[in-house]
Parts: sequence; C-alpha cells; structure tokens
Amino acid sequence: MTPSDMSWVSPDIITHKLSVFKEVRPIAQKNSDYDNEKRLAAKAEAEKLLSVRFIREAWYTTWLGNVVMVTGGCAWTIET
Repeated sequence: MTPSDMSWVSPDIITHKLSVFKEVRPIAQKNSDYDNEKRLAAKAEAEKLLSVRFIREAWYTTWLGNVVMVTGGCAWTIET
C-alpha cells in the first residue's frame, strides 16, 4: 500500500494533534546523523506523504524528535 492508496481516508479520522503544555519546557533530542542513503530515503518518503496530503509541515521552536528509519527488505521507510 502506498500513501496515494490512502487518499480516501478522511484527515478528520487520522489527524494527530501534538498537545503542548505551555508550562513545561520542551526537551530536544540530539539530532541523529544519517548516512546519505537514509537521508535521501527519508526525504523521498516525506515528499510522497506531503504530495498526497497525508502529512503537512509544522513549525516548532525546537526539534522535538528524530525520524526513525526502518528497512522493509530492500528499501528504507519512515517509521510512524
């Protein structure tokens, strides 16, 4: 199944909202260093998900978490 196969799913059902408590200081993870193969795979996967509006870009004041890359045999994908 590809992200374009899921375009029929309503965003109201699958939308995740990040709850932020203003009184709590966010803790940023250390940025992960990925090799070029994983970096390109993550970029391609994110572009696919953006193109079908499965995800959208969000801006936060600090980096909240790192992308988790998993291999599904011969290709890298983003773990959600």
